[in-house]
Amino acid sequence: MKAYKNILIIKMSSLGDVLHALPTVYALRENCPEARIVWAVHPAFSPVLPGKPYIDDVVYIDKKRLSSLTYWRELRRILHGYHFDLCLDLQGLAKSAVVAFNSGAEEKYGYWEMREGSFLISKGLAGPNKHGHVIERYLDTVRCLGGIVDAVEFPLPHIDGERAGIMGRLASDGLIGDYLAVVPGARWTVKEWPVAHWQTFLSRVTASGMNVVLLGSNADIPKGTAISGFLSSDHVFDYTGKTSLRELMAAIAMSRLYISADTGPLHIANALKKELIALFGPTCPDRTGPYGGKNSSYIHMMISPTSRATAEHPLINDPDCMSQITVAAMWKTFESVMKKVKK
Repeated sequence: MKAYKNILIIKMSSLGDVLHALPTVYALRENCPEARIVWAVHPAFSPVLPGKPYIDDVVYIDKKRLSSLTYWRELRRILHGYHFDLCLDLQGLAKSAVVAFNSGAEEKYGYWEMREGSFLISKGLAGPNKHGHVIERYLDTVRCLGGIVDAVEFPLPHIDGERAGIMGRLASDGLIGDYLAVVPGARWTVKEWPVAHWQTFLSRVTASGMNVVLLGSNADIPKGTAISGFLSSDHVFDYTGKTSLRELMAAIAMSRLYISADTGPLHIANALKKELIALFGPTCPDRTGPYGGKNSSYIHMMISPTSRATAEHPLINDPDCMSQITVAAMWKTFESVMKKVKK
């Protein structure tokens, strides 16, 4: 790989997508140890980015202004100041093409799936994992540029302060012992496991004496309230909407087991290499599921019986897809995983 001196990575959103791109910045740093690496991102997702030695600087992109030519001039001035010789557009959309166009980079590339005209700005690089997991698709950009990729690693920010803070909050709220971290919501409603299913399943969990910490964004507050109110248990701690993104990471990191559907925090758990249970129905786990652990046995997926996992989005418009994952099936998986976790 060429000894690039100034590299721009464009991956602005969403949470899971940004996390999927972290192994690529790790590989770039391994191959270009002296380069200055800059990441262009929406501010909301920047807390999951690591600092040095992996990323030297962050450029915050205002998505609301990307259609403004005035903003284009601002971006051009900011980005040209870095004198980029390489730009990697891992978003592959019109909005990221705007950033790449204004980057001033001598070489502009992206992974092979460049959409919305982004291929007019950056050259898509197709490697051996063209139809594989999205993490490998991103890593193929490094491979195609002559780089060596010998590991899938997720460089993450330091969260020691957040760990101490969350630990103190949970202790003051009365939590004693281990807990499950559960995120009941998802960005797309069609990907969510029904609240009634969560209520029934978590009733069995808390009856066994296990603590449950409910996590998620402000949008998940109604689900957290419905679940915690239904259970009315001293073993349930509803933290939906009550954590920052890094505090969410800390709460997941300290849990015994993480459970959710296909949503951003799932990919935090994967990056932390936590034991987890992921519920997939309308989306394809072969493309975007948990990936990159030292031992793939830590991944436990349950696919809706009607899902066609070979398709990119097999049942994206089926509102009943996730309800076909039964509480009985979830409990069976939970018991199996807990036996393993306790070893």
